[in-house]
Amino acid sequence: MGDKPKKWTDTYPQGTAEGNEECRFFKALARNKDYKWRSVSALSKESGLSLQRVEEILNKYYKKNMVFMNPKGEEQWGYWERIPQSIWDVNSKKSIARDDQDARIENSKS
Repeated sequence: MGDKPKKWTDTYPQGTAEGNEECRFFKALARNKDYKWRSVSALSKESGLSLQRVEEILNKYYKKNMVFMNPKGEEQWGYWERIPQSIWDVNSKKSIARDDQDARIENSKS
C-alpha cells in the first residue's frame, strides 16, 4: 500500500479568502458520506463557487493526489478518503508518462 495522501484539512490555506473557498469546496466534496463521486456542477451548486473556480481547485488538488477523476465519468470527482483505494494508491498504478518512458527505454535497447 502506498502512502496515504494528505487530508484537506491539513493542506488548504486556512484564514484566507482562497482558503475559505477551498473549505466550501471540500465540504461539498468530502463531507457527505452518501457520495463517493460528485459532478463539477453539483460541487459548484453546493459550494456556491463558479464552475471555473471549482475546476481550478480540482486541478490544484489533483496535482497533489488528493482528488481523483472517476474512471467511469470525466465530470465526476472524488476525495481520496471516499473512493476505492486502488484509485488513489500510487503504488498500485503507473502513470501514462511512466509507461511511455518505460516503452522508450525498452525500444532503445533494441
